[in-house]
Amino acid sequence: MKNSLLMFLVCGLVPVTFTASVQTGCVTIKNRHEGRFLAKSISTHDRDRRHVSFSKDPQSWIISAEGANFRIKHKGLDEELFESQQRYNGNYVFLWMKKSLINDGGASWKITESKFPGYFYIRNVKFNHCLYTKGATDWVTAYEACDTVNYEWRIVKC
Repeated sequence: MKNSLLMFLVCGLVPVTFTASVQTGCVTIKNRHEGRFLAKSISTHDRDRRHVSFSKDPQSWIISAEGANFRIKHKGLDEELFESQQRYNGNYVFLWMKKSLINDGGASWKITESKFPGYFYIRNVKFNHCLYTKGATDWVTAYEACDTVNYEWRIVKC
């Protein structure tokens, strides 16, 4: 009886947090609002940066753990996803075509579960902005807010 009472008190008084684990390795990343997948764009911004877009067809990405954060690379191109300080309707999000490492936090991401199970917010470490999409353009950008389905992504193993 004492054990049952103790268990009741522990379970009832101590909040238990269940968090979904972030898939690492080869994944596809699909936006909840658009119903389309994160993708490399066919357009480059300059010789070092490629725009990031979304597509009806899934593209493979590699998510790797970096301490409490993550890095995201396009699998076919081996180019890192990063948020730029350049902004127009949100901060630009690019793939880094140069092979030198970005180590200022621009290519590091916090991935946390949204209030809808199975969906995640992908927040940049350096700028504290989240990946965002809207149907008016096909580019992916980043904004401070993380509060609508435009910011939610499903991450699934390849």
